[in-house]
Amino acid sequence: MIRDAVYSSRVGFRPLTLDLHAPAEAWEPAGGAATARRYPAIVWIHGGAFRVGSRALLPDFLDDGDFFGSLARAGFVVASIDYRLSSEAAWPAQLLDVRAAVRWLRGRADELGIAPAAIAVWGESAGAHLAASAGVRGAEEHPDEEPGLEPPTVAAVVDWYGPSNFALMDHQAPADALQVHDDPDSPESVLLRAPVQQVPDRVADADPATHVGPGCPPILIRHGMHDRLVPFGQSVHLASALEGAGVDVRLRPVDGAGHVFEGHPDPFQFVHEAVDFLREVMPPAHPHATARTLR
Repeated sequence: MIRDAVYSSRVGFRPLTLDLHAPAEAWEPAGGAATARRYPAIVWIHGGAFRVGSRALLPDFLDDGDFFGSLARAGFVVASIDYRLSSEAAWPAQLLDVRAAVRWLRGRADELGIAPAAIAVWGESAGAHLAASAGVRGAEEHPDEEPGLEPPTVAAVVDWYGPSNFALMDHQAPADALQVHDDPDSPESVLLRAPVQQVPDRVADADPATHVGPGCPPILIRHGMHDRLVPFGQSVHLASALEGAGVDVRLRPVDGAGHVFEGHPDPFQFVHEAVDFLREVMPPAHPHATARTLR
């Protein structure tokens, strides 16, 4: 494991860091040495309503299951990243941070033993929104980035109960919803620096469905059907756009489950599902980096 690696330094903001978790044989004992082996990589993006959270904090079911260690033992290099929260910067700063992390990994592929073409993004809740956004926009140049940067394309996306179109959330919400998303102080309004119903252009820019095209990577979406924070309809909205563009999208509802799969007896099984999905859709990393059983 490598802790606190700085992947982005922007003037006026704190340095952004990530932690790396890797298979035991991926690096030399000193860490960071060049290796002939290549492993698929995952950028993990934490949730927290764009307001709170960190790369080190996981939902209880992932923490209890040794999420990062399990992925490393399964043959993945995992980068768990911090990004600018909404109190620090408005949208699209968070998307730019994820894009910077993908570029950072790709630029150090030899050092870290990563297959540059086999990088996936995986997030939960707000982090899933950022994962989906980074995935569908990976081939685009972004107007807020320096021209000529390498497009931060990714090979696959795992989206767990992420929002997509902020202006639709209250319309889709169940009767016992825990959040009014149109409020000026909602997580989404704070992120956009205005009530979501007043800034349709910003809502559209932040909606990954707006940017969907036929070249988007495969995406797996898991969402509880009784989510009282991020309505299930948000995933239906995104999946419909992806299906319309001919993208490989797999929307998997979780009957009766709430946010963070609350109410499901064994949500860690969705980690196994995601690993199988990534192994299926991502390009092979290296013949010596063999797939192993997740445990």
